[in-house]
Amino acid sequence: MQNSHERQIVHFHMTVNTSPAGHLPDMELIAAHLIQRVRAGKTIQPVEAERYQIAITHAEITPKPNGGKALVMLFTFADPDAAAAANIHLPTRRVRRLEKLRDEARGYSAHVIMDLSPMGQNDHTYAVLLESAERLGKTRVRQMLDFQFRSIFHDARFVIPDAAGNPVMAKPRITLDTVASEKLRAAARGEAELKQLRLIDVSPPKGFDPPAGAKVRRREMFLTVDVPAAMALEDFLKSIQPWALQEGFEDMYVVWERPPESVPAGTLSRSQTERAKIDLAQADIGETLFARKQFVNLAIPLDDLSTSISAELTQAMLAMWA
Repeated sequence: MQNSHERQIVHFHMTVNTSPAGHLPDMELIAAHLIQRVRAGKTIQPVEAERYQIAITHAEITPKPNGGKALVMLFTFADPDAAAAANIHLPTRRVRRLEKLRDEARGYSAHVIMDLSPMGQNDHTYAVLLESAERLGKTRVRQMLDFQFRSIFHDARFVIPDAAGNPVMAKPRITLDTVASEKLRAAARGEAELKQLRLIDVSPPKGFDPPAGAKVRRREMFLTVDVPAAMALEDFLKSIQPWALQEGFEDMYVVWERPPESVPAGTLSRSQTERAKIDLAQADIGETLFARKQFVNLAIPLDDLSTSISAELTQAMLAMWA
């Protein structure tokens, strides 16, 4: 559950490769096609064996403070299996439950902003900012963008010359890489303390025979570990990675605490607890573990599920590129 007056923003680099390799269409043109798809209701997709639904509900092009343009998107995620929300009236302790009705699902949202100018000349890499939100992390956002880009290239019939110079239909593939914070990486080399380690297999496990009416959604394993005193946190997690992959796990959820920073007397410092969900298939665990993050304080509160793009949050995110 998020603080309604605060949001955490994570920095990414998005690379768009094509097959065959070649010059990309102008990204602003691709963004215009995506906006048309949003308006036509073509950016709503069932995912993960149709258990959930992910969507891009709003998209618009906006100017950046330092020139150029960016594509602002609002992603939503619907989970019919999520627990219903409940509020407590503080004076009386009375509980008011917000029960889901038939065909309803618990909703979450995240703002995503993509710079429409590449990071370098003739480059296929673009800066991206992602609002940290439940159920809408790097993997699901990347998969949704990848699907939408492939649909756009197909429908618009974007072509790229092959090795012989003949125009062929281009097939894009998107990768989303976290921008690492060297400050966090340096802190983890010190007295970092591992607070929680959880391995996750999102595929329905085999060999289980649940009772009638029950379904096994996924498999999780909580590990109690002691990190050797002479070993850095990143190195320890890397040592677990091959075993976890061999056992069929796909993700690793890590909670760790970095050493407290020196602050002036009487000053409150932000919690030093860090969290990361790591794709075990990636070669560099540290990329996700030490992701560069910035916090935004909001005057207008936001719910877990936004129904429109927040102008305040958008401007605060864009200012990170100024």
